[in-house]
Amino acid sequence: MKNFVSNLDTPLLNLTAQDSFTLRDACNGVHVFGAIGSGKTSGAGRALAGAYLRAGMGGLILCAKPEEVELWRSYCEQHGRTDSVIIFDESKGCNFIAYEFARKGGTEAASSVTDTMMRILEAADMAAGQKSGKPGEEFWTKTTRQMLLYTIAALYAATGNVTAGDIVRFITTMPTRNPTTEEEKAALDQNFAVGILHRMHVNPAREIPADLKEQTLNYWRLQYLALPDKTRGSILINVTSSLNRFNTGLLRKCFCSDTSIVPEMSFSGAIIIMALPVLTYNEDGIVAQQLFKFLWQRAVEARNGLPAQFRERPVFLYGDESQYFVSSYDDQFLSTCRGSKACVVYLTQSLPTYYAMLGRDKSDAVDGFVGKFNSKVFHLNADPRTNAYASSLIGRGLHTRRTGSETRGSSTSRGRNSSESASSNYSYGSGDNNGKSGGASGDWLFPFTTVNHSRSSGTSRTMSSGGGRSSTSGYSETDSENQSVTTGGTDQMDNLVETNFFSQHLKTGGPDNDHEVTALWFKAGGNFNRPMPGTTNNVILATFQQERQA
Repeated sequence: MKNFVSNLDTPLLNLTAQDSFTLRDACNGVHVFGAIGSGKTSGAGRALAGAYLRAGMGGLILCAKPEEVELWRSYCEQHGRTDSVIIFDESKGCNFIAYEFARKGGTEAASSVTDTMMRILEAADMAAGQKSGKPGEEFWTKTTRQMLLYTIAALYAATGNVTAGDIVRFITTMPTRNPTTEEEKAALDQNFAVGILHRMHVNPAREIPADLKEQTLNYWRLQYLALPDKTRGSILINVTSSLNRFNTGLLRKCFCSDTSIVPEMSFSGAIIIMALPVLTYNEDGIVAQQLFKFLWQRAVEARNGLPAQFRERPVFLYGDESQYFVSSYDDQFLSTCRGSKACVVYLTQSLPTYYAMLGRDKSDAVDGFVGKFNSKVFHLNADPRTNAYASSLIGRGLHTRRTGSETRGSSTSRGRNSSESASSNYSYGSGDNNGKSGGASGDWLFPFTTVNHSRSSGTSRTMSSGGGRSSTSGYSETDSENQSVTTGGTDQMDNLVETNFFSQHLKTGGPDNDHEVTALWFKAGGNFNRPMPGTTNNVILATFQQERQA
């Protein structure tokens, strides 16, 4: 009976009452951002760790802080996985060169070991604060890789064994010019590098392909000698200063002696905890964990060629303070690891933490690497660049901007009026008339004459008088008040979630927040049933309950 989940649609974690985080989501990667004290470790980090342990996954845990070792022990105990714990510390080890030769076989192992060595050099530079991006970086990378490849091939063919110490010894004893005197020629018989090349050619302990043997001899007899002294010296310093770490101390104990831990153990459910925390072991802690992480990533990518019992169980890679562990190979791994059921969880404060470790000139590479995590969780953060990234990732939409105005007014009018009028009239009249009238008439048949005479006379007189006065007065007062309210709105394209949301409105746990931690959980192409109001359906506001201390 299986003790792990394998169906990609199996829910691993409830994000809301109606939305689940599935194994398919886990295989697409989760990146968690959050400021110091934001609750990212005790919130989303703890929830994901518990979900993966309950699912029966095997895993590799990278540790930056010493307390993380005990924290993961407690996680495993809480979820019934105590028997799965393997602690990788100074008492355990993985001889990485022997491991690669055993995994790949002699003919391919030289190239594989060389790739591993290049990762060691990259990790050592990053640990020492030496950013990549220097002028001619591609040239230095190619020439360094060439030197390592032909060193490893010569040592393996001549002795059947390769160690970091022998690599350093070989390249530092290789003559830089052809001998010119008999004394110099005689001295070559005692030279380590020359003796290795002679044995490879005449009496090899391991046969390597003929073309590789020929290329190796040509490089050391011709190309190496033709390199300018300054170029050759720079390559030697770069290689020897990094590999000398493996000649003493922690790295020698863990990676150049016996092998007791290999990455494939996680395929059977082992939880490998790297108990070499960065804050304790400093640069060696970074190199050690980056080295084993690379071995684990390569093994995971190749696991689909193994029998079913070694490729069916999901596995996970978990790194808190992931800026210490990220490398240029992570971008490639995230592109392909889904097919191997590998689930990556990285947690860090902000995007600038990656730029600080990898170099600002690598900002595009960092953005591309982070973009390959399909789920991103944003806790409280005070970094404006990370908040702007989160806001732009969630996207833009139409916002209705409300407008309004209100006016109030009042007026008062008061008035008084009065009028007064007076009038008088007087008339007097008299008349006198005297008249006389008379006339004559006759007919032409009967002629005769008639006379009329009248007279009248008289006198009249009229007198009238009168007068009047009127007066009016009044008072009026008027009060009035008015109010006008106007509202409206316009639709504008803007960020669905403003940048200040991530610095002001998320809970960070602790007693003041009733031990609740909140974060915006974004999933590319998501279709959440209960999205955050005002956003698209690929964003939810997730709430995590911190573990309460007794």
